[in-house]
Amino acid sequence: MEKKNVLCIAGALFGRPFIQEAHRLGWNVHLLTEERYLNEAWERDYLADVYAVKDLYDERVVKNVVNYLSRNIKFDRIVGLGEFDIEVAAAIRENTRIAGMGETTARYFRDKLAMRMKAREEGIKVPDFVRILHHPEVKEFMERIPAPWIFKPRMGASSAKVKKIYHPDEFWTEIEALGDKQNAYLLEEFIAGDVYHVDSIVYDYKVPFASISKYGMPMLDLNTTGGIFTTRQIKRGSPDEKALKTMNAKLIKGLGLKKGATHIEYIKGKEDGEFYFLEAGARVGGARIPDVIWHATGVCQWHEWARLELSDDGKYKPSKAADMYGGGIFTLAKQDHPDMSAYNDPEVCWVQNKKNYAGLIIKSSDPDRVEELLMNYYPRFAQDFMAHVPAAQP
Repeated sequence: MEKKNVLCIAGALFGRPFIQEAHRLGWNVHLLTEERYLNEAWERDYLADVYAVKDLYDERVVKNVVNYLSRNIKFDRIVGLGEFDIEVAAAIRENTRIAGMGETTARYFRDKLAMRMKAREEGIKVPDFVRILHHPEVKEFMERIPAPWIFKPRMGASSAKVKKIYHPDEFWTEIEALGDKQNAYLLEEFIAGDVYHVDSIVYDYKVPFASISKYGMPMLDLNTTGGIFTTRQIKRGSPDEKALKTMNAKLIKGLGLKKGATHIEYIKGKEDGEFYFLEAGARVGGARIPDVIWHATGVCQWHEWARLELSDDGKYKPSKAADMYGGGIFTLAKQDHPDMSAYNDPEVCWVQNKKNYAGLIIKSSDPDRVEELLMNYYPRFAQDFMAHVPAAQP
């Protein structure tokens, strides 16, 4: 029987476990990336071939390249592995009429305005927001919602280019500088609180697996003031876990994702204790989050996603998750090769080995023990490794 072909699109070194699992499942795996990433540590032994373009987000060029390759290769699936690859993959699927998530659904997982409007339509709480289109509408928003506000691009990952705005004059200065590009942004109510992330596997619009975790320092603060990244899974069966599982399942169905992996962020308002939807990605999370989940539960989101996308019979049975809790702590280090030997508690199950980075993953049957270790490690990491001191503790 002739092997099937999957084309993976990756704008950076990302998604290698997906590539490995696809190969293990018997597929020919082809990779399309950018020229600047050709020499990265791709799993060449698992790849049938690697192709590169100068700009992966030049839609016309990418479509032409895939059309040319398709003259001799029959691609049965196309998968965008990273945040910025979702729309590229969707556009190619639409052009080639290959099955999978189309551009409309992909937009809900890329465009922050579209995902907010759809979530609100589905009855899911979101921080109040306004599109940057009709200026009187924006002015009314700023009069109605007290500062600070969050000014953010509609497209993009994490907290890149996100700013806190404290005065209308500051906002209008930003808008004037953007000129015709201002519609690519939105203005949002700032809600203080703890930020959570839910990492899911989706099959037939349902969620057979979801890991509920909480960040230490919100990513917005981490990216703007610096600090140490921490995450930990919250107690299963707790009120917060139950509320987020329900909200997450409703949101995924509302956004129209039939199958795949998701990384979705929510915030629990400090004043009202309510959960609000923040961001949604139809992909596996970054920042070593999938590694924390894997070490704690035994479930690799990348492998599950590959099995979902590439199953021939359309049937999928999720892997059984272990009843453990995980946490992770990571920072940019001032040393080329940080010495992590002092962090030797029995719960430490993985230690980062990367130049100028310090990090580790812990797991325990007790979520309180995970939290205790993270709280203990944070000041030690700041003293031992961190290249700059954070503005505040998590």
